[in-house]
Amino acid sequence: MTTIEIPKFIEKYKAYEREGGVIDFRIFQLDTEQEDTPYQKHLAVAQQTLISVAEEINTHLDCMAAKLKKNRREFFTMDYDLAVLKDSGKEISVQDFMGWQYEEVSGRIILSGGKLHNRYFYYDDKEVPEKAVPMAEEDLKKEAFAYAFFQPPYSFMITKSNFEKGNFFLDFCRLLFTDISQIEVYKWSTDSSNYFDEGKDWWGSFFWTVYNPCRDWYIGIIASETD
Repeated sequence: MTTIEIPKFIEKYKAYEREGGVIDFRIFQLDTEQEDTPYQKHLAVAQQTLISVAEEINTHLDCMAAKLKKNRREFFTMDYDLAVLKDSGKEISVQDFMGWQYEEVSGRIILSGGKLHNRYFYYDDKEVPEKAVPMAEEDLKKEAFAYAFFQPPYSFMITKSNFEKGNFFLDFCRLLFTDISQIEVYKWSTDSSNYFDEGKDWWGSFFWTVYNPCRDWYIGIIASETD
Protein backbone atom coordinates (compact mmCIF):
# COMPACT_ATOMS: atom_id res chain seq x y z
CA MET A 1 0.00 0.00 0.00
CA THR A 2 1.36 3.37 -1.05
CA THR A 3 0.42 6.75 0.39
CA ILE A 4 -0.40 9.20 -2.39
CA GLU A 5 0.09 12.95 -2.24
CA ILE A 6 -1.83 14.97 -4.82
CA PRO A 7 -0.59 18.58 -5.04
CA LYS A 8 -3.95 20.03 -6.12
CA PHE A 9 -5.74 18.25 -3.30
CA ILE A 10 -3.12 19.29 -0.73
CA GLU A 11 -3.61 22.92 -1.78
CA LYS A 12 -7.39 22.57 -1.51
CA TYR A 13 -7.12 20.82 1.85
CA LYS A 14 -4.99 23.64 3.27
CA ALA A 15 -7.69 26.11 2.21
CA TYR A 16 -10.29 23.84 3.86
CA GLU A 17 -8.30 23.82 7.13
CA ARG A 18 -7.90 27.60 7.06
CA GLU A 19 -11.68 27.92 6.83
CA GLY A 20 -12.17 25.77 9.94
CA GLY A 21 -12.41 22.26 8.47
CA VAL A 22 -11.57 19.38 10.82
CA ILE A 23 -11.77 16.16 8.76
CA ASP A 24 -8.60 14.09 8.29
CA PHE A 25 -7.96 12.40 4.93
CA ARG A 26 -5.46 9.76 3.84
CA ILE A 27 -5.14 8.65 0.20
CA PHE A 28 -3.66 5.28 -0.74
CA GLN A 29 -3.07 3.08 -3.74
CA LEU A 30 -3.08 -0.66 -3.16
CA ASP A 31 -0.64 -3.08 -4.76
CA THR A 32 -1.94 -4.11 -8.18
CA GLU A 33 -1.36 -7.81 -7.52
CA GLN A 34 -3.46 -7.75 -4.36
CA GLU A 35 -6.44 -10.11 -4.82
CA ASP A 36 -8.30 -9.43 -1.60
CA THR A 37 -12.06 -8.97 -1.48
CA PRO A 38 -13.43 -5.41 -1.51
CA TYR A 39 -14.02 -5.71 2.25
CA GLN A 40 -10.43 -6.77 2.91
CA LYS A 41 -9.12 -3.88 0.82
CA HIS A 42 -11.24 -1.35 2.68
CA LEU A 43 -10.22 -2.91 6.00
CA ALA A 44 -6.53 -2.56 5.12
CA VAL A 45 -7.13 1.11 4.27
CA ALA A 46 -9.06 1.68 7.52
CA GLN A 47 -6.21 0.11 9.51
CA GLN A 48 -3.54 2.14 7.75
CA THR A 49 -5.55 5.33 8.20
CA LEU A 50 -5.61 4.87 11.99
CA ILE A 51 -1.91 3.99 12.05
CA SER A 52 -1.00 7.03 9.94
CA VAL A 53 -3.12 9.53 11.87
CA ALA A 54 -1.88 8.17 15.22
CA GLU A 55 1.72 8.53 14.11
CA GLU A 56 1.13 12.13 13.03
CA ILE A 57 -0.75 13.15 16.18
CA ASN A 58 1.60 11.41 18.61
CA THR A 59 4.73 12.75 16.93
CA HIS A 60 3.30 16.28 17.06
CA LEU A 61 2.50 15.93 20.77
CA ASP A 62 5.92 14.39 21.48
CA CYS A 63 7.48 17.55 20.04
CA MET A 64 5.09 19.82 21.92
CA ALA A 65 5.83 18.13 25.25
CA ALA A 66 9.57 18.42 24.64
CA LYS A 67 9.28 22.07 23.61
CA LEU A 68 7.23 22.96 26.69
CA LYS A 69 9.40 20.75 28.93
CA LYS A 70 6.33 18.86 30.09
CA ASN A 71 5.85 15.22 30.99
CA ARG A 72 4.62 13.49 27.83
CA ARG A 73 2.01 11.60 29.86
CA GLU A 74 0.21 14.89 30.50
CA PHE A 75 -0.74 14.98 26.82
CA PHE A 76 -3.14 12.89 24.79
CA THR A 77 -1.79 9.74 23.15
CA MET A 78 -3.80 8.30 20.28
CA ASP A 79 -4.16 4.55 20.34
CA TYR A 80 -6.30 2.11 18.40
CA ASP A 81 -7.64 -1.45 18.51
CA LEU A 82 -7.46 -3.17 15.14
CA ALA A 83 -9.36 -6.16 16.56
CA VAL A 84 -12.40 -3.94 17.13
CA LEU A 85 -12.03 -2.58 13.61
CA LYS A 86 -11.73 -5.98 11.92
CA ASP A 87 -15.39 -7.02 11.67
CA SER A 88 -17.00 -3.60 12.02
CA GLY A 89 -17.10 -2.46 8.40
CA LYS A 90 -20.39 -2.00 6.61
CA GLU A 91 -20.87 -0.96 3.00
CA ILE A 92 -23.19 2.04 2.71
CA SER A 93 -24.78 3.92 -0.16
CA VAL A 94 -23.43 7.16 -1.59
CA GLN A 95 -26.50 8.96 -0.22
CA ASP A 96 -25.96 7.58 3.29
CA PHE A 97 -22.31 8.62 3.12
CA MET A 98 -23.01 12.14 1.90
CA GLY A 99 -26.07 12.71 4.08
CA TRP A 100 -29.15 14.87 3.69
CA GLN A 101 -27.24 17.94 2.49
CA TYR A 102 -26.38 16.23 -0.80
CA GLU A 103 -29.09 15.51 -3.37
CA GLU A 104 -27.82 12.48 -5.26
CA VAL A 105 -30.01 12.86 -8.36
CA SER A 106 -29.03 16.45 -9.15
CA GLY A 107 -25.65 16.54 -7.39
CA ARG A 108 -26.67 19.76 -5.63
CA ILE A 109 -25.94 20.84 -2.08
CA ILE A 110 -28.59 21.90 0.44
CA LEU A 111 -27.55 24.45 3.07
CA SER A 112 -29.18 26.31 5.92
CA GLY A 113 -30.28 29.83 5.05
CA GLY A 114 -28.05 32.70 6.10
CA LYS A 115 -30.94 35.11 6.58
CA LEU A 116 -33.92 32.77 6.78
CA HIS A 117 -32.76 30.60 9.67
CA ASN A 118 -34.13 27.07 10.08
CA ARG A 119 -34.97 27.04 6.37
CA TYR A 120 -32.96 25.13 3.78
CA PHE A 121 -32.03 26.03 0.22
CA TYR A 122 -30.07 24.66 -2.72
CA TYR A 123 -26.67 26.35 -2.62
CA ASP A 124 -27.25 27.93 -6.05
CA ASP A 125 -30.82 29.18 -5.42
CA LYS A 126 -31.96 32.54 -4.12
CA GLU A 127 -32.74 32.58 -0.43
CA VAL A 128 -36.43 33.39 -0.66
CA PRO A 129 -39.32 31.53 1.05
CA GLU A 130 -40.69 30.03 -2.16
CA LYS A 131 -37.31 28.41 -2.88
CA ALA A 132 -37.03 26.68 0.51
CA VAL A 133 -36.45 22.92 0.39
CA PRO A 134 -38.76 21.02 2.78
CA MET A 135 -36.77 18.81 5.15
CA ALA A 136 -38.14 16.12 7.46
CA GLU A 137 -36.90 16.25 11.04
CA GLU A 138 -35.61 12.67 10.87
CA ASP A 139 -33.53 13.52 7.78
CA LEU A 140 -31.80 16.39 9.58
CA LYS A 141 -30.57 13.92 12.21
CA LYS A 142 -28.73 11.83 9.59
CA GLU A 143 -25.34 13.44 10.07
CA ALA A 144 -22.74 12.27 7.55
CA PHE A 145 -19.87 13.52 5.39
CA ALA A 146 -21.46 16.79 4.23
CA TYR A 147 -22.42 17.61 7.83
CA ALA A 148 -18.86 16.94 9.04
CA PHE A 149 -17.53 19.10 6.20
CA PHE A 150 -19.87 22.08 6.52
CA GLN A 151 -20.48 22.16 10.27
CA PRO A 152 -17.26 21.86 12.28
CA PRO A 153 -17.58 22.80 15.98
CA TYR A 154 -16.78 26.47 15.45
CA SER A 155 -17.40 27.81 11.95
CA PHE A 156 -16.75 27.07 8.31
CA MET A 157 -16.28 29.73 5.61
CA ILE A 158 -18.16 32.12 7.88
CA THR A 159 -17.63 35.11 5.56
CA LYS A 160 -18.64 33.20 2.42
CA SER A 161 -22.03 32.85 0.73
CA ASN A 162 -23.85 29.53 0.41
CA PHE A 163 -23.02 29.57 -3.30
CA GLU A 164 -19.31 29.86 -2.50
CA LYS A 165 -19.54 27.14 0.16
CA GLY A 166 -21.38 24.77 -2.16
CA ASN A 167 -18.93 25.31 -5.00
CA PHE A 168 -15.97 24.79 -2.66
CA PHE A 169 -17.44 21.50 -1.43
CA LEU A 170 -18.20 20.19 -4.92
CA ASP A 171 -14.72 21.15 -6.16
CA PHE A 172 -13.22 19.41 -3.13
CA CYS A 173 -15.25 16.26 -3.82
CA ARG A 174 -14.29 16.23 -7.50
CA LEU A 175 -10.60 16.36 -6.58
CA LEU A 176 -11.01 13.52 -4.10
CA PHE A 177 -13.75 11.30 -5.54
CA THR A 178 -13.79 12.33 -9.25
CA ASP A 179 -17.33 11.00 -9.85
CA ILE A 180 -19.31 10.83 -6.62
CA SER A 181 -21.89 8.48 -8.14
CA GLN A 182 -19.23 5.81 -8.74
CA ILE A 183 -17.56 5.63 -5.34
CA GLU A 184 -17.70 2.62 -3.01
CA VAL A 185 -18.01 3.44 0.69
CA TYR A 186 -17.58 1.53 3.95
CA LYS A 187 -18.39 2.83 7.41
CA TRP A 188 -16.26 1.69 10.39
CA SER A 189 -16.60 1.50 14.15
CA THR A 190 -15.60 4.62 16.06
CA ASP A 191 -14.90 2.37 19.05
CA SER A 192 -11.67 1.38 17.29
CA SER A 193 -9.66 4.32 18.64
CA ASN A 194 -9.67 6.88 21.46
CA TYR A 195 -9.33 9.47 18.67
CA PHE A 196 -13.12 9.33 18.38
CA ASP A 197 -14.00 9.62 22.07
CA GLU A 198 -14.40 13.40 22.36
CA GLY A 199 -16.70 13.65 19.37
CA LYS A 200 -19.10 11.12 20.86
CA ASP A 201 -20.06 13.65 23.54
CA TRP A 202 -21.44 16.24 21.15
CA TRP A 203 -20.34 17.05 17.60
CA GLY A 204 -19.90 13.54 16.28
CA SER A 205 -17.35 10.91 15.31
CA PHE A 206 -16.99 9.58 11.79
CA PHE A 207 -14.90 6.92 10.08
CA TRP A 208 -15.24 5.93 6.43
CA THR A 209 -13.15 4.44 3.67
CA VAL A 210 -13.93 5.33 0.07
CA TYR A 211 -12.80 3.70 -3.16
CA ASN A 212 -12.49 6.02 -6.17
CA PRO A 213 -12.55 3.63 -9.18
CA CYS A 214 -11.80 6.41 -11.66
CA ARG A 215 -8.35 6.98 -10.07
CA ASP A 216 -7.94 3.63 -8.32
CA TRP A 217 -7.54 5.48 -5.02
CA TYR A 218 -8.58 4.31 -1.57
CA ILE A 219 -9.34 7.15 0.84
CA GLY A 220 -9.48 6.99 4.63
CA ILE A 221 -11.68 9.67 6.19
CA ILE A 222 -11.92 10.30 9.93
CA ALA A 223 -13.27 13.14 12.05
CA SER A 224 -13.99 13.69 15.72
CA GLU A 225 -14.24 17.00 17.56
CA THR A 226 -15.78 18.60 20.60
CA ASP A 227 -16.37 22.18 21.76
